[in-house]
Amino acid sequence: MDKVPITRNGYRHLAQKLMHLRRVVRPQVLEELQEARLYGVKADNQQYLLARENHSVLVRKIHDLETQLARCEIFVGRKFLSKVVGFGTWTVVRNVDTGETHRFQMVGPFESDVANGRLSIHSPVGRSLMGRTEGDEVTVFTPAGERNYQILEIQP
Repeated sequence: MDKVPITRNGYRHLAQKLMHLRRVVRPQVLEELQEARLYGVKADNQQYLLARENHSVLVRKIHDLETQLARCEIFVGRKFLSKVVGFGTWTVVRNVDTGETHRFQMVGPFESDVANGRLSIHSPVGRSLMGRTEGDEVTVFTPAGERNYQILEIQP
């Protein structure tokens, strides 16, 4: 199993999410399940069937988060030059075709959120930007088509 890089804040966020599911959500779901069992474990007891489904979804979420946390490797410090796109760097890029500029932090796949400026290093755009320097033009083949970006600025 390959290790996946993650920032300290990203790891802390995943751990807090797991803790919330275990300490707050799980007791609520188990209480609902116990209450539904009082009416009998029958095929026509919709409340029980729904509570059981909610419980299995919760167990799956907890297992997925535990697996993600086990695969994470917290990335500390910089192993790259400061003017090269790498994990954890903030990169300002301009879409050559539309003129739009975007500012992204290069992060691991478990903490990526493009709407908030966090781009996964495993995404098509992230893979193309990695290892590039300021002024480079990059052609990215995305599911939406070919896009051209120019790297304007790199910040550690």
